[in-house]
Amino acid sequence: MARLSNPVTLTWVLSAAAVLGFGAYALVLRIDTDPLAVSEPQPSAPETELSDQLPDFALAQLGGTEANLHSWLGRPLVINFWATWCAPCLREIPLLVAFQAQQPTDGIQIIGIAVDRADAVEKFAASMDFNYPNLMGESDAMDAAAAFGAEFFALPFTVFADASGRILAVNTGEIHQGDLDNFAAVIGDLNLGESSIDQARARLAGNL
Repeated sequence: MARLSNPVTLTWVLSAAAVLGFGAYALVLRIDTDPLAVSEPQPSAPETELSDQLPDFALAQLGGTEANLHSWLGRPLVINFWATWCAPCLREIPLLVAFQAQQPTDGIQIIGIAVDRADAVEKFAASMDFNYPNLMGESDAMDAAAAFGAEFFALPFTVFADASGRILAVNTGEIHQGDLDNFAAVIGDLNLGESSIDQARARLAGNL
């Protein structure tokens, strides 16, 4: 299971993509290059300061209307960056759909952000029964990832936040059922006042 990282400071070691299960699928994107350009894995990447709070940005949804990320505040969020050409991303989607179906109306909200062309996303969505919103863009979606403080990132890339928009963890690589279950348990303890924000982040980072 991929390890969730504390959002205060994260060192992106892109060569570890194989350890995270990318293998031949690991495609590393640079924010400051062509939207669909793929860079070669680097031995290491500079230390990156990630945001503590969700950034505010808007992207087009499936269907063309624009939506603002902060419009979903008030519910814990799992924000999943994906693409139609990313095999680990496609394996995650049925898991995310099933997890969303289990949530009450005020429960955890999944939000997909496709780093891809609109036509490719819409074609894929026609064959996938999404039950959660999906935003999309090419350079715009990569700018959205950069707004989290990530200069370099690999897909899939997932952000976990509480209902007030505080980032609890980020995960580079494929997520699994255990990651979602752990996040739900942490959110439950936060809501009951049985865990502090620092304890929640530590639990998701695997430090407790």
